[in-house]
Amino acid sequence: MKPSRFAVWTIAWVCMSAALLPESPATENAPPGELALTVRDMTGLKGLRPVTGGVPLATGAVPQGSSFVLTNEQGARVPCQSDVLTRWKDGSARWVLLDFQAAPPPDGEARFKLGWGGHADASAPKLAGNAVDEANGILQTGPLRLGPADDGVLSIGDRLDIRFTLLDGEGRRCRGVVESSAVEARGPVRGTILLRGAFRAPDDSRVLGFRLRASVFAGLSRVFVEPHLLVDAGSGVIHRLRELSLEVVPRSPLKSVQLGGAAKKTSGARVRLLQLDDETCQIEGVDRTGSKAPGWAELTDDAGTVAVAMRDFWQQWPKSLESDAHGLKIGLFPTVSAGAFAHMEPWYKHQYLFDGDCYQLRMGQSRRWQIWFDTQGDGDALVRSANAPLIPAADSAQAIAAGVWGPIAAAGSPGMEAYDSWAENLFVNGYLNSIQAQRDYGAMNWGDWWGERGCNWGNHEYDTPKHVLVQFARTGDPKYFYVGDTAARHTSEVDVIQFVNADLTDFFHKTVGRDPHYPIRPGMVHEHCVGHVSGFYSVDRIRELYVSLDIGKTPRPYLCLDPYNLGHIWTQGMVYNYFLTGDRWMKETVEKIGANLAQLVEDRKFSFKGGSHSGRVNGWTMLAVAGAYELDFDDRYLQAMKLLADDALSEQDPETGGWRYQLPWGHCYCETKHWGEAAFIGAVRLNGLSKYYELSGDPRIPEAVRRGVAHMNRDTWEEQHSGWRYTSCPQSGSGPGRQDGVIVMALANSVAMTDDAEQLRILRKAWNAKFERLLVAPSSRPGLGKTYSTIMYGCPESIHLFVNGRKAENSLDAK
Repeated sequence: MKPSRFAVWTIAWVCMSAALLPESPATENAPPGELALTVRDMTGLKGLRPVTGGVPLATGAVPQGSSFVLTNEQGARVPCQSDVLTRWKDGSARWVLLDFQAAPPPDGEARFKLGWGGHADASAPKLAGNAVDEANGILQTGPLRLGPADDGVLSIGDRLDIRFTLLDGEGRRCRGVVESSAVEARGPVRGTILLRGAFRAPDDSRVLGFRLRASVFAGLSRVFVEPHLLVDAGSGVIHRLRELSLEVVPRSPLKSVQLGGAAKKTSGARVRLLQLDDETCQIEGVDRTGSKAPGWAELTDDAGTVAVAMRDFWQQWPKSLESDAHGLKIGLFPTVSAGAFAHMEPWYKHQYLFDGDCYQLRMGQSRRWQIWFDTQGDGDALVRSANAPLIPAADSAQAIAAGVWGPIAAAGSPGMEAYDSWAENLFVNGYLNSIQAQRDYGAMNWGDWWGERGCNWGNHEYDTPKHVLVQFARTGDPKYFYVGDTAARHTSEVDVIQFVNADLTDFFHKTVGRDPHYPIRPGMVHEHCVGHVSGFYSVDRIRELYVSLDIGKTPRPYLCLDPYNLGHIWTQGMVYNYFLTGDRWMKETVEKIGANLAQLVEDRKFSFKGGSHSGRVNGWTMLAVAGAYELDFDDRYLQAMKLLADDALSEQDPETGGWRYQLPWGHCYCETKHWGEAAFIGAVRLNGLSKYYELSGDPRIPEAVRRGVAHMNRDTWEEQHSGWRYTSCPQSGSGPGRQDGVIVMALANSVAMTDDAEQLRILRKAWNAKFERLLVAPSSRPGLGKTYSTIMYGCPESIHLFVNGRKAENSLDAK
């Protein structure tokens, strides 16, 4: 008789491994001083391309002063540039950013080994005399030079000048002016410069700020450019602009331009390809339409052909590529006529960005774009590489054993087969299909998911980037990295308040209220919201929308418009992204969030206890501060976590072990309100405490967490439904029960710390019920982004617990 899928899961759960982290074949062949790496091609292309990415290292493995050596499958040394991003407390390297070049076979893999030891080796191989050199702020590799331009912001050798231009809401042309230039990276493989500046109106007044990073790669003809708009004006809340563009101007007369997706080359005539939405592009000047433009162009002059490509072009609609006799204009926010996007419904999903023929951006936001140039042409190959860049993937078992990913197991480990298949299915057939089916695209939307409460952009509630990047760590599959990277970039650019002026502060005070204990400042984060952040619509209009959708079942629902809500703040996904990419903006963002939260905790005025929602305020804040701590082990953040832990422990009931408050409306509808807590809220607090224990070893925590989980189980666990009731109110639960990811994680944390056999039994029973319901491929239903994160939360840790087998497992009858 063929075993059922449920039986397969049961077999997987009780299968135990003798080792904590079973080794994969690649790991077995790697000596102690080496880390196995894989570079996988996802484009079907041949040829040498740049590889950039971070890999983790175990405590003490690479002492300070060590040098790194990269070798290929044949054992030959490969030129490699390294930058230690962070260190363990003993000074040894914890994450190192690598730059090298690879040519994996099309749709295949190239394997490398990273070794270390000794001191810097002057005999390390170089790229045939084409290392990146720097002089007076100009980077050069071979004939290719990169630096600030006299006519614009950036010069690419003697081939191109790049201008960064903004048309404001009044139609004034505001040129990008570089105010400072610095070399960020200079090595044998990659050189990067950072330009900082501002858009200046014709009267030289400052409008908005910008940054622009640009990189060259030794011996290669490619240049990477990342323009970055900063909504950091000295006054105003909503900033309107008609256009933001990057102009590419050849230094010799232009012969022709080919736009990817257009039928033929043009010579001198104005042609514009406009990606109007995610399904339609218009080619103005030749009267053609298309669907999803690939996002590349080729410019040919006397010196040859230069290709230009933007990553995720159509996904970030509206976008444009426009050519004329002078060059190419890349429309980051292209000019459009009023009403051009009226067809994009519902209004509360898309229309916040548009106001007549202008775009609307809120003070404090930013946005970046990834653009590549190749001075040897071939736009199609360039855009395929841009959309799927080569990255190093550390051997999963080794990466996890380094101790940076938490208690999880590598995909392919013994006993993980069924879980691996399920997790892949949930991501591909669930999350990715939901993004496509819901058309979750757009200039400020791309990277996020829509559908929270049926009307809000999710702003990655429950930390979507973290869960996706954990899957990358487990599998080494680049598709997880691409999605996780895009998600983290969205959070850091769109949802976080990066800059504050007096008008923004006044706006919040007048529209959503003033919290006397929480001043408006950089590092605040917006929760799920119409338009990602507030300010685009009046409070009354959002209230009318919520009431019409019966959100909260009250005429005065909570509108999710203020930045004070600490029950919706996450940093761990962005921290992982920084370590995997070396993205300095990502680190800067987490540091702003961490400094804001640490100050809030240190002031001791904002309350992190005393109310029915304080569990998640306390717990999520603790976890967010933990992310900042893990950047560089700044003790300030650990001390802030201790204060939060002190707050939590001060309210733990000495008799029951739980946290008990009179339940609010929504958590209890009884005439006489019950006392207790929502199970998921208590679980968030317990997870924060568990993370604090992981980082501090505070001896108070394990027993406090065990007692807290035991109370939650007594209070809300329903054995007959194999799940937890919503709250302590007996009327709050019915049906199959809940297996919220944060609750699952709380039990996994408690069992890992205390080996509590009863809690492991309950966790296993809930797990069985959860996956029995979810074995069928998930549908692309609205809001699956949140569903994905809530489902995945705690899953890698739990399956690792089941397969590895804690001591408590031995006291159970495993069936």
